[in-house]
Amino acid sequence: MKVIIIEDEPLAREELLMQLNSFDDVKVVEECGDVFSAMVAIRKHQPDAMFLDIMLPGHDGFTLLDYMATDEYRPHVIMVSGGPSDFAVSAFREGVLDYLAKPVEYERLAKTIGRIREQLSVPDSSALPYPERVLDIIPCVFNRRIKFIKPEDIEFVKSDASGVHVVCLENVFYTELTLKTLLQKTGLFQCHRQYLITLNAVSELEKLENGLAKIHTHSKKIVPVSRHFRKELELALGL
Repeated sequence: MKVIIIEDEPLAREELLMQLNSFDDVKVVEECGDVFSAMVAIRKHQPDAMFLDIMLPGHDGFTLLDYMATDEYRPHVIMVSGGPSDFAVSAFREGVLDYLAKPVEYERLAKTIGRIREQLSVPDSSALPYPERVLDIIPCVFNRRIKFIKPEDIEFVKSDASGVHVVCLENVFYTELTLKTLLQKTGLFQCHRQYLITLNAVSELEKLENGLAKIHTHSKKIVPVSRHFRKELELALGL
């Protein structure tokens, strides 16, 4: 089984790695120290499970679950924490596969590996703990900092070969979140395979030939509308 470790404390990460490497059927494919690198690692490796620390820099481990769309690849989750005992209650309430207290005991870890094996032998996607919570903020990268954007401040979102970009009135930000996540967990509307639009940002809808259209935003930006989404967009705009 492929697993990733998401832990910001080097000693705790090294200890867990050493213990996981002792299982013949376990391969640690990547170690991450924060939510954003973990999102990239999950998409890259599609691990069977992730050992997720609850307390991470700037976020808690539950935030990572919120940042993933329901139809994206989602590994089983084992929460790991040295925090208060009520963290375990919160973890199981979220539906994680298991919870391990730090320092992780080998015998307890072996039981967790057994539970992962059972889940992999009889897959049950309904057991995965990815909640349908609406996102209040969108984490973005700007000038090597993490900036949190409110959905209502977004004009549109576009996806290209370089990634997903959040366009606001004055700046464009890069985000590790996918279009699927943003569509499912914000009020953004899909107008094109590679674009999401905030309806309140629409100043004008210009109809083109062959069922196409383009949106003029209040800040004079242009957003394409494909034939597939034009009718739904017109209905959403009350046209």
